Amino acid sequence: MAGLAATAAALFYGENMFARQPYHTSFLTGRWWVHELLHGNPRRIKDQLGMEKHVFRQLVRKLFTLTNVSNTRHVDLEEQVAIFLYIIVTNLSNRKVAERFQRSGNTISKYHYLSLNLLTATDFYLFIRCFNLILNSVTSPAFYNIYIKQPTLTTPLDPYIANNPKFYPFFQDALGAIDGTHICARPPASARARYRNHKSGLSQNVLAATTFNMHFCYILSGWEGSASDGGVFHDARVHDFVIPEGKFYLADAGYPLCDVLLVPFRGVRYHLREWESCGLRYVIYQDILPSLCSALW
Repeated sequence: MAGLAATAAALFYGENMFARQPYHTSFLTGRWWVHELLHGNPRRIKDQLGMEKHVFRQLVRKLFTLTNVSNTRHVDLEEQVAIFLYIIVTNLSNRKVAERFQRSGNTISKYHYLSLNLLTATDFYLFIRCFNLILNSVTSPAFYNIYIKQPTLTTPLDPYIANNPKFYPFFQDALGAIDGTHICARPPASARARYRNHKSGLSQNVLAATTFNMHFCYILSGWEGSASDGGVFHDARVHDFVIPEGKFYLADAGYPLCDVLLVPFRGVRYHLREWESCGLRYVIYQDILPSLCSALW
């Protein structure tokens, strides 16, 4: 019996190791699929990769000229960028992305250690290899500093403020608004306590700043879900979130009241629905500013 079991195990092992059947055999490879998107209906590439054809081509050219990313032996740059965008748009698993681009799991994903600002120092870095390559390129100073610029003292006042007598001159020094959002995370069991937020979910607390024309000018990701909004803002200010003297951002009550943030009065109604629910018809002086802030959000 032991001999039969050993023989069966050897046969099973041999079939799986030496007589493997090819897995990715589709004629529509990732390279040809990207070629179809670039030469087909404009709506296809917009739906699949989240951007227009000319924007995609421009992004590929800029990454090639401004960073050290380039074609590899097996995957050209267009396909690398397509993998990066496809993962962002669809949020599919490694196996699904590998099937779409007809690539091996080793090409799509790989375990390795990195020191990126958007990660914490724990040993669970599963990264998409092509995704990570493009991510490092778009966040490199050579590329990032050209397209991501924080408002300065010389930044012109947005017409949304300047042309509205309800907001000007009260908000003439406002640069935009900041807020935090929780992005779902999957940390290992040893780190889940730090990532559990106030709603008992596992997430990262991400700080984002936007101007009044709805352009993101700053993002800080990587903080655990248990971190407070004020703590994340303090970390941003200590490092690279620059707010010129005399300027400020609008924020909600989760942030501290300071010279660079304008937050609403605590315990004061400033949304119209709150006034309707309480049945009051008058507005005192200190409620004027919160009402204007709510209109800007």
